[in-house]
Amino acid sequence: MFSRPKRQKQALIDQRILAIHKAIADKVLCEPHYIERARSVLTERYKSGMMRYGSYLLWESILDHASEPDTFQDLLLAEDLRTASLRRATIFTGVLTEEEREAVLSTC
Repeated sequence: MFSRPKRQKQALIDQRILAIHKAIADKVLCEPHYIERARSVLTERYKSGMMRYGSYLLWESILDHASEPDTFQDLLLAEDLRTASLRRATIFTGVLTEEEREAVLSTC
């Protein structure tokens, strides 16, 4: 049996999560009501102790740029380690349907 090194597995997962977030960004920009929904998730997670203050601030800054499509996408889809880690615990739950998510993953 072939076993991939941990870093390679993590990189593959991050690529899939990034692809999903590209679809999320497109949908959120077309349907801005998802921003308020994400803000509610963000607040709920922070208040319940599920998220640290630094992550809260980063998500908040991304949401604050939703009215600037290019900046919003740049921030949400940044490929640095911190943003990749942030996307692993996304606040954009329920934006994509299961069918939309599967369609994105089928292209990865």
